[in-house]
Amino acid sequence: MDSNYDMKHTHRKGFTLIELLIVIAIIGLLATISVVILNGARRKARDAKRVSDIQVIRAALEQHWLEQASYPLESTAVSLGTGNAVTLTSNGFEASPTGVVYLPQVPTGPSGGEYYRYLSDAPTIGYYVQFTTEGQTTYGAAGTYYAHSNGVDQDPSVK
Repeated sequence: MDSNYDMKHTHRKGFTLIELLIVIAIIGLLATISVVILNGARRKARDAKRVSDIQVIRAALEQHWLEQASYPLESTAVSLGTGNAVTLTSNGFEASPTGVVYLPQVPTGPSGGEYYRYLSDAPTIGYYVQFTTEGQTTYGAAGTYYAHSNGVDQDPSVK
């Protein structure tokens, strides 16, 4: 009689192996979805910074044009925010400001080692600032773009 009683009234505490595997699979699925969503949000944030940086750079270049009647001369493309292109003054891009400052700190791209590229023509009546987006922005699909005095497009010519 005791053995029947024990078999009928024995309760096991805990989860079965199947239950644990189902929970682990659900957690893994949720983690994967979260990472995908988070990466998309990060990409959009980096692109938003790029668009904002380009607007700031273009505004400073236009201020330079209004006061100096020319854009800074750089006949060879320079990486903005590095070397001698850290600040924008009435003397052009410089490592440290010596003239009227239009942009005290030239912005760099949101990803490490990412720089915007600037090029102007010989009479300094045109320029472009090259940048690359990772996804859809107000300028269009992911790709390389060129900011000019008259807008942003995918034409690499100095305008």
